[in-house]
Amino acid sequence: MPVPMPSNSSSEKSDHSPSNTTTQQSSAAAQAIQDIGRSANEALASAGIGGGQQGQGEKSEAEKEAERRYEEAMEDEYAKREGGA
Repeated sequence: MPVPMPSNSSSEKSDHSPSNTTTQQSSAAAQAIQDIGRSANEALASAGIGGGQQGQGEKSEAEKEAERRYEEAMEDEYAKREGGA
């Protein structure tokens, strides 16, 4: 005889369960990183850089700024995950 499986209805789960909170934090972090990437791409586009390799020269100011912003965002994200922020 088959054993009935417990129901996983959303009414039984709390919105504040640890897995739900973690998922929400991860989603918020992913959105923040996407936003930073978007703004970095916009900065590169406004500087006239199409997104490919610029060649063998040094990075432009827009590229340096985009890289700095990305690295800051990643450091902040790691700090949050480690409980430092």
